[in-house]
Amino acid sequence: MPQDEWSFDGPVPGSPRAQRPAARDPRREGRDPAGDPRRTPRRSAAPQRGVVGALAVLGVFLVTLAAAAADSYLGVGLGTITTIGLAGSTVAAALLVRRRDLATVVVAPPLVFVGVALANIVLAPSATLSLPTIATLLIRGFPAMAIAVAAALVIGLVRAVARR
Repeated sequence: MPQDEWSFDGPVPGSPRAQRPAARDPRREGRDPAGDPRRTPRRSAAPQRGVVGALAVLGVFLVTLAAAAADSYLGVGLGTITTIGLAGSTVAAALLVRRRDLATVVVAPPLVFVGVALANIVLAPSATLSLPTIATLLIRGFPAMAIAVAAALVIGLVRAVARR
């Protein structure tokens, strides 16, 4: 005896009742019952607080450039004021930057100092853009670069330990 669609054994395969979309549970299929079946809910990453790395490096550059201008106005070349400006602005940037951009601030002081030294050579009326001039500024500026990188590394390590 053939089964009809009202039997208690379940729907007959191929009958209209077996193919009803309402009989399926959308949660079993990994779909959101209220939304589009192709979209699944996703969690967004937690927003990070702090300054973007590129903006922090720009701040370090501008502060160091202002310190170098003051240093050139008061004396000859890049000296103590430039060192203080570079180290201080690097420490401030390392404290304010987002954690994931901290490496940007750590490697920035030598690059910033080279940029400031080139700007100083170009803008100084008595200096000429030559290899000996650039070498002299970089050799004299090595302590400033080393102090700024060391300060950024210390701040970075402190922030990494404090995060755990």
